[in-house]
Amino acid sequence: MELKNYFPYLLEKKILLSEIGIHPRTHIAWKEEGLTFYEGVNIVLGEKVEKRKWVYLDIFEALWLLIIVELRKFNLDLKTIKKLKEFIKEQPDVKSALEKISEEDFQNKIVSLLPKEMLESVGGFTSREKVIKSLSTLLYQDTFLSNLGVLIYGALITETSPSIIIKINKDADVFEFTIAINNSSETNLKEELYQFYTKTCSEATFINLPIINVLEKLFENEKIINRCYEYGFFNNQEKQLLEAVRNKECEEIKIAKHPSGDYTVNFSDTKEISGEEAKKLRKILGLKMYDRVEVIYRNESHLVIKNSNKKVIKKE
Repeated sequence: MELKNYFPYLLEKKILLSEIGIHPRTHIAWKEEGLTFYEGVNIVLGEKVEKRKWVYLDIFEALWLLIIVELRKFNLDLKTIKKLKEFIKEQPDVKSALEKISEEDFQNKIVSLLPKEMLESVGGFTSREKVIKSLSTLLYQDTFLSNLGVLIYGALITETSPSIIIKINKDADVFEFTIAINNSSETNLKEELYQFYTKTCSEATFINLPIINVLEKLFENEKIINRCYEYGFFNNQEKQLLEAVRNKECEEIKIAKHPSGDYTVNFSDTKEISGEEAKKLRKILGLKMYDRVEVIYRNESHLVIKNSNKKVIKKE
């Protein structure tokens, strides 16, 4: 059920600050304002240039910095952003949330999402009472169990498209922070979310920041795509598929998934041939107007050629 059971390497510092497009001076300024995710910053001296410093980030740090970038587009002041940092680092009261749902809902809506390997490691069955009891043994502050961890969990695992809601309290003239779990399949959560948005949209000025939009910046960033492999965001099948797509220059890709869970990937490519080269090839293959040829490569000395002829029959 925990984020670390799915992605145990998220706290490893693998992402360079420069890879997410943030200038070192900006990062230093944010650090001085107390905006960085951790109090200290992990800095490693470069091997080639001793005076140059490299800042390495984990997923939580990188994601938080990208959140700051988005919020600065709305000119949100640094004081409010700092308070938001404190909020997303808090650990939600998971125990109280679990106590509110029934054992049946726990099994159907939570345990059913757990990987087979995880269930096997605990004997194949995890009761709600057992999980609640185990929460008491957890450290008070665990980054994986923070509000930011909840947002990542929702975006990557439950696909509920969570977002951060920042709204101003018109009576106290201060900002309030909420995590909205969007696209949930649970009826009661849908109703609660509808009531929340109805009230918020009609009574408050607010910013809605979908976390998946920020996460996509990591996945779409060619500079850190290899880090996504290292963090375990792609399984072995997805890795093979992505490598096949990256290494093949083709016009069309067809992917078929078999009942066994295997995939078959077919690549199609078209090459234009003209001039003398086209004439020679036409003679070899016996092509005429509107002919179509399919060549199947068996080995160095064996080709299969399938010739299809197209005719147009005009209406008399």
